[in-house]
Amino acid sequence: MAPAPALADVAGEARVRVIGALGGRLRARAGWALTPPKRSDDARVRGRVAEIAWNGDTDGLRKALAVLRDPLIVRGGCASWTSSRAWTVEGLARTRGGWMCETRAPRDAEEATTSGRTFTYCEESHEAVRRGAFEAPSVTVRMPFAMALARVLGYGGGGGAYVQAELEEDMKRECEGGASDAFDTLGEESQAKRLWLSLAGSVTPLHYDASWSTLAQVGSGSKRMLLYQPFALASMALYPDWHPLRRRGRRFPKRQLAWEAIVEPGDVLIFPPRFAHYTESVARDDDECISMSVTQRFRREKQPRDDEAASNDDVASKFRRWTDHRDRPNSLSRLILLGLVDSHAGDIMDRDARTGEVAPIDVSGWQSSMNDEWRIATEECAFIVRECVGDENLLGIYCRGSVARGRARAKISDVDLIVIARANVNEDSIRDQISERWLPRFSHFIRKSDLQFEYASSETEVSDPALRFVLATQSVTVFGSPLPDSLPSSARVPTVQVLNDIHDDISHALAHGSERAIVWVLKRLIRASFEKHALHHASGYTRDLFHCVQFASVHADDDILSDLATALVVCIHSPRIIYGEFLWRGLSEALVRRLETCLL
Repeated sequence: MAPAPALADVAGEARVRVIGALGGRLRARAGWALTPPKRSDDARVRGRVAEIAWNGDTDGLRKALAVLRDPLIVRGGCASWTSSRAWTVEGLARTRGGWMCETRAPRDAEEATTSGRTFTYCEESHEAVRRGAFEAPSVTVRMPFAMALARVLGYGGGGGAYVQAELEEDMKRECEGGASDAFDTLGEESQAKRLWLSLAGSVTPLHYDASWSTLAQVGSGSKRMLLYQPFALASMALYPDWHPLRRRGRRFPKRQLAWEAIVEPGDVLIFPPRFAHYTESVARDDDECISMSVTQRFRREKQPRDDEAASNDDVASKFRRWTDHRDRPNSLSRLILLGLVDSHAGDIMDRDARTGEVAPIDVSGWQSSMNDEWRIATEECAFIVRECVGDENLLGIYCRGSVARGRARAKISDVDLIVIARANVNEDSIRDQISERWLPRFSHFIRKSDLQFEYASSETEVSDPALRFVLATQSVTVFGSPLPDSLPSSARVPTVQVLNDIHDDISHALAHGSERAIVWVLKRLIRASFEKHALHHASGYTRDLFHCVQFASVHADDDILSDLATALVVCIHSPRIIYGEFLWRGLSEALVRRLETCLL
């Protein structure tokens, strides 16, 4: 004969049923904190998980999920779920009160009551647990849903509970439609829909799943999750595979920064395997103190290597193969091996270890016969500028970058000119003249020209440190005053050029929203990262994006290589090519914001 239920449990169940029948509000037991316990200071947030708004395009989302490699929030993705939109704790207690569901409860009820509700999953079928060699921190108990809800709210004795039970078949049918119609792309379902119901302030500690996971927030309350990229697992002191707490971390990684996901009612979070995550249940107020979500897991079969190599030779596929193994420290070299980044990286300029000065440009490259074609094209471009501006209104025209060094490469390098005029000119008109009269003649090896206009009436008025540095270290004179040769050596000490304005640049670029604006600001973020982390420490100076990533990653206190390397590939190949039409904006904006956070 089964033992009689404890009076406290019976009272708790009765309370839930009565309050539900009366339509009253279910609240946590007085005195229970609804805020999560304090995390370790090592758990720092880099930025938000990428997100998109659900627009009803199931086919588009299905194609996007087939190539997705990062966590993604689909705002409103489960808002179309019919009956589940009306799920409330009172309604479920009334209609599902007798549903026998699995509930996880802490073994030490007193500790859970006093120090917060932390629910650590443990493999209770593990041999060490069964024979008593290891005491599980929490246990799974099957009980009627109404009784479980009473435990969650703190009534009926004990230190709380966390419902995590597979839905009944009719409940599963109430959770269909919307973004979930595309989940079949994630693979075969390896864990059916499960209800997770917890009191605000409850925590699931850091752990990872071996399969694709989805979390749809239903009813009231929210989830706040911190997610870490797979390479961070090595820094979490994971329990070994033979341990009952395998896949659980014992500490937050110190150098890796988390991606934050705030999942509100109606939203769906989708994230790949091996993304470690920490979860907090959150509520807006005491009247909505319950957080309710539905999860699923999927196992995607890996395509045979031979077929994959034969059919996935495009840039996006190569990038995904790189993303699947974001291992350090060879990320940059792997980008080269995959052909995503050119192996002939740009220049690193030598610096004096004592003074910090960068060595002046070697003009022999500019004058070399190997550079004749580029030099002639540059002088022709400068001639059109002179025609438009007038020699009397020009202080000088200067070529900078790879052309000035004699290292330009066909169809890769641009002709970069600094034009210093004594009075304002019509810059757009001059650029139009260059495009119409000059570029067609040289387009067989030159992509474009880049004209930077500055204004000064004399050499002494060229006072901007960033401009003086570029002239003194990276430029040759094409026409006018020989500023690169006449500036003092102090002008060759590098200064911040991008970092001070980067936050305004980000705001403008994201407000514009075009691919061109995103690529522009990602380039500036890469160079700002170099200035932030390596300008005063690196043995050399560079403006080359590849080397900026390399230097910044080495000298940064946090591990930023993965995001910087991703930004590098996106800049080279464009967001649409790398991420696809459906996701490029959401994933690019999230990348921009994460890199911005690293500069704060």
